[in-house]
Amino acid sequence: MAISDAKKRKAAVAEIRKHGMHKVNMERIAGKKEPIRQREQRGGPRDQRVLCDACKGCYKITGMAAHRKICGSKPNQTWKVFANVPTSICPEDFDKHIMLKFKDDEVGTICREDEMIRLLGEASYIDNNQERQYVSQPMRLLGNLLLKYRNVTNKKTAQCKDMLQPNQWENLKKAVLATKPTQSKLNLNMSQTLKNAVKAFQADLNCKDRFAEADAMARMLNVLQEKGKTLFRASWVATQEKRRTVIQKWKTLPRQVDVDGLTTAIDERIGAIVEHPQISMYAELRRLISTRY
Repeated sequence: MAISDAKKRKAAVAEIRKHGMHKVNMERIAGKKEPIRQREQRGGPRDQRVLCDACKGCYKITGMAAHRKICGSKPNQTWKVFANVPTSICPEDFDKHIMLKFKDDEVGTICREDEMIRLLGEASYIDNNQERQYVSQPMRLLGNLLLKYRNVTNKKTAQCKDMLQPNQWENLKKAVLATKPTQSKLNLNMSQTLKNAVKAFQADLNCKDRFAEADAMARMLNVLQEKGKTLFRASWVATQEKRRTVIQKWKTLPRQVDVDGLTTAIDERIGAIVEHPQISMYAELRRLISTRY
């Protein structure tokens, strides 16, 4: 029967479209792909999708309160999160801009093939607004560390998930020391990179209901936080010393005549503001007084 009323016809078409998208989303989730929202508006990969059990629509989690008013569903029906979707959904061009740009060397091959390194890259790709420099560097750092770990343990097929286990701490420490221990900044970056990799892998394991392995990653994170203080402390001390003696050290002291001239100029400006005060000048007066005294 033809539907004459425009509103009913529009609602019927929307219902057909929604059920079709629901079917496609179930297939995409089964393949670990990102579900499609009903309305693809602005919003990056951070947006978490939720399923409305009443109308089978997929929406941003931030838009569910508004959707309730339209759908008429109950609160306990609208907050079914797509639990099987990876925590950090990587944009489709991640391979093009990051993975395919690695050199065809041993470390580059590791970065392209290792599961944990890829997860680290995906998370960094989103957090750093897709800046290649800040994504590929920690991936190569972790790949190079894995290469050292393979040499230390003589396990040529070891993966990052094998290296970052609590019972592998001693071997991991040897691999870290075999890199470039004299470069303090490198070691500090490595400390944070290891933690970020463990967190990314743990989140992915939780999404896949692999809780035993996720618990092992939680224990490894604790090991890195506690044992890492000793391993990377020398790097931290060297960085602080360089900051104190080189970066923050005065190259030359200012001339007395320049100091006197600046003091006079500040006093004159304070006097001018006090003589004709305005509310808009309060912030400037506060900065001048703090600088002068």
